[in-house]
Amino acid sequence: MNTSFRNTLHAASFFLCGALSLSALQATALQATRADDPPTQRVNYADLDISKPAGAKVLYSRIVNAAKHVCDVNGYKDLAAMHRVQVCTDRAIDNAVRDVDSPALSALRPGSATHFAGN
Repeated sequence: MNTSFRNTLHAASFFLCGALSLSALQATALQATRADDPPTQRVNYADLDISKPAGAKVLYSRIVNAAKHVCDVNGYKDLAAMHRVQVCTDRAIDNAVRDVDSPALSALRPGSATHFAGN
């Protein structure tokens, strides 16, 4: 094999590996950003008295439904996608409960850090 051709082939292989590595890093960074900043959807609760358990339960249900809606991955059923959906949903719910800052609402999410930080 010609030395010049072999050097060109090695250089092309090197650049291809670099491009693939960069693509993988970008995809990982994009997923991390999405996981850290879940999508949002406004949930109206002006019609509820969230200081009472009944109102807080209705609002919590609305928050959960909104989180499931914005974190949906359109039918992907592999394990990694299901995990990302769960993480996204949990963070979206935690963020919403924290933002509302209601003890009655926080009490409905006892496993989250929001509950302990709010009390």
